[in-house]
Amino acid sequence: MHHLLPRRASCVALAAAVLSLSACSHTPGVSNGSVSVCYRAIPVGKGAIHGGHPELIGVHRVPVDSVRSHLPTAARDELAAEDDTTVCTMAFRGHFTPEEVDLAPPGPAGRYALVLVSSKQLKLIAAVVLQTLPRAFGGRTV
Repeated sequence: MHHLLPRRASCVALAAAVLSLSACSHTPGVSNGSVSVCYRAIPVGKGAIHGGHPELIGVHRVPVDSVRSHLPTAARDELAAEDDTTVCTMAFRGHFTPEEVDLAPPGPAGRYALVLVSSKQLKLIAAVVLQTLPRAFGGRTV
């Protein structure tokens, strides 16, 4: 079980890195002036969540270079093969277990799922389940 802790810590670090680099607008659920490409990624993000009715509460588009070092090797390879320069990050509210969110590392259940999708090929790259939503998505804990 202890071998899972570094992967969980890496995903939480990824979530923090992605969200600390994202700019937010004042429009709830929408951030960063150039997210239009990420709207195409929403079905992929939603499709990564199984069970329940996830509520999309935010979309961010971030440069790959700002998160690459935090991604699992397979995700880095995928993005390199696509020559992708940005990833789309989506936050969903609901009740999630890691087993219900594709690519989420093992860990406790949470109220939020954070999902990363490549912006060119629209492929799921990484995901994490969190109890508290990071500040870049409004810091919502309700």
